[in-house]
Amino acid sequence: MNNTGRCLCCGLPLPEQDQLYHAKCLKRLFGSQRIPALNYTQDELNALAKKTVLSRISVPGVQPKLSLHLEHGTPRTHSRLTLVGLEGNYILKPQTPQWRHLPEAEHFCMLLARNCHIATAEFGLIPLKSGELSYITRRMDRDSNKKLHMEDFCQILNKVTAQKYNGSMEQIGRALREYSDVAGLDAIRLFELTVFCFLTGNSDMHLKNFSLLRRENGTVELSPAYDLVPVNIILPEDTEELALTLNGKKRRLKRTDFEKYAASLKLTSIQYSKAMDRIISLVEDNLSTVLSASFLPEDMRNAIEALVSDRISRIS
Repeated sequence: MNNTGRCLCCGLPLPEQDQLYHAKCLKRLFGSQRIPALNYTQDELNALAKKTVLSRISVPGVQPKLSLHLEHGTPRTHSRLTLVGLEGNYILKPQTPQWRHLPEAEHFCMLLARNCHIATAEFGLIPLKSGELSYITRRMDRDSNKKLHMEDFCQILNKVTAQKYNGSMEQIGRALREYSDVAGLDAIRLFELTVFCFLTGNSDMHLKNFSLLRRENGTVELSPAYDLVPVNIILPEDTEELALTLNGKKRRLKRTDFEKYAASLKLTSIQYSKAMDRIISLVEDNLSTVLSASFLPEDMRNAIEALVSDRISRIS
């Protein structure tokens, strides 16, 4: 349960100690200024996680993810989040015994991305009935109750899910250049997101974690970022620095590797230098503030700070 006096979305102080969110943050995430009820305990979700194949309420992926539907209330009744099939408009990621503070870690990484001017899915933390915090995010392929077309790069590159690690960042870039309606802008966005993932120890950005989204106006563009997790902190034994190869490498990446990647995206040398320096500066300038706003324990904050500092020094 949140007893920090800080908003479970933005992490900033709340005017009242017993509140969970700012009104504007609630509105942004849930479309209402009333907190929806989530009447499940951690034990109930653990039991459900073991039955996900049969229950059809899971979302594909290694981390437990449950599909939720937001039922809006009336002036007299609260809205509530209920577990549904795959057509839910929210995804819930509860605590898991395998990985410590995973919801809080994803919340931190997404919050840092947003503070670094990277477009993200809507997200926050939400307490279960038993008090534990879970990560919740609103699906981007649902807009005003309409289903928007969204394809990840596994689908775009005609690969099955089991092949999601079989690819390169250059492959994503080439497909992006071919299919995006704003290819020049999206190439810069993809480059900055890739550098951000390296800086924050996210070694699990595979082909399914990058997508193209068709907006209501028909424009196809790189989707806002999602599934951003500091994996190298959660799994320190993971020695890879990226999930997909970049300049033929997943480890020991240097600034020159990112320079060659930028060239493959058809960025000019000026665009590359500006984008590289901008994302490094933004991460450096926002890291301390966002760590303080996070709900991570001190040891994980310290580990993230050390990792990011090391990564920045390697590519500055």
